[in-house]
Amino acid sequence: MTEEPARERSDSRRKRLRLIAAAREAVAEHGLDVSAAEIAARAEVGVATLYRRFGSKEALVQDVLIDGLAEVQSAADEALADPDAWSGFARFLVALTQAQVANRGVAEFTATHSKGLHPATAPYAERLTAAMQELTERAQAAGVVRTDVTWRDVFMLSVAPVGADECLAARAGEQQWRRTIAIALDGLRTPSPHELPTA
Repeated sequence: MTEEPARERSDSRRKRLRLIAAAREAVAEHGLDVSAAEIAARAEVGVATLYRRFGSKEALVQDVLIDGLAEVQSAADEALADPDAWSGFARFLVALTQAQVANRGVAEFTATHSKGLHPATAPYAERLTAAMQELTERAQAAGVVRTDVTWRDVFMLSVAPVGADECLAARAGEQQWRRTIAIALDGLRTPSPHELPTA
């Protein structure tokens, strides 16, 4: 008598996990406006299943966006815990840039977090901003980042490689963002630059 309900619960859980995984992929690839049909198709379920499990597409997208932002916040926390001011500063700039390059949803959040997104995401914007400010000021106090740079400048540098796939005859490879950020870090650092990553 209990075998059938248990099988149903197991099947329901698998569908839920497939929807979450599909939503992560779809948001990373297409951004926050990805359709419910796209997510459901990737999960190999019907759109009605998505709504039964999550209530709305927006609720599911919000959940996976918060997961992505939590990963960035974890990187910020690790950077703040790094006793080396330059290392913490550089590793967070790299992590933030990588998250925005790899996940269009995160990039859209950092560009428009105050415009129509769920209030549950607002604390992430505040905490990430505070982290960048602290890391920048700490690196400047240690004498490893030029003092005429602001944390706002650093945020703007983090989005420089986002969506930069081609410029005239130049095409960006998968790792171009790493070179771009390495160049930016050398411009921020004092006194000596480091070798660029492999092209």
